[in-house]
Amino acid sequence: MAQQLIQIVEHQGFFYPECKEEPDRSDLVEIQEKKKEIVIKVQPSFPDDFYEYPQCKYALGQKVVIADDWYYCQENEIDFEDESQFYTISAIELIEPTSRTSKGLTMPAYFMFGIRGVKNKSSYELTWFPESEFLTLDELESKEF
Repeated sequence: MAQQLIQIVEHQGFFYPECKEEPDRSDLVEIQEKKKEIVIKVQPSFPDDFYEYPQCKYALGQKVVIADDWYYCQENEIDFEDESQFYTISAIELIEPTSRTSKGLTMPAYFMFGIRGVKNKSSYELTWFPESEFLTLDELESKEF
């Protein structure tokens, strides 16, 4: 690991460099490789249907922001870090729209994502959103949305 000089400290007439450890590129790659991924399989009710099943865009435990909050801060020149909150995806549900008379999907299947702690809600209550309502930290940093 590389060291970064933070400050020079004087103690009893002697000067000491104060440094902090900073991971270099090879350490970051090693940390990313250590992340584990758990795959959760979903059994579609109508696998041979006319409509294709989508890939899930987000994962359980992933940090997201509500897109409307971010856009509101941008439009009103408000510091996003002070005004908004990051949420963790706590639940994912596959929605398969059907009707009583159909023998398949009536429209394409989609995912809904549950988060806790939304304003004016209990911290235990899940609030459900479609994937279009979220932005991830990576999307905010890369501005690809």
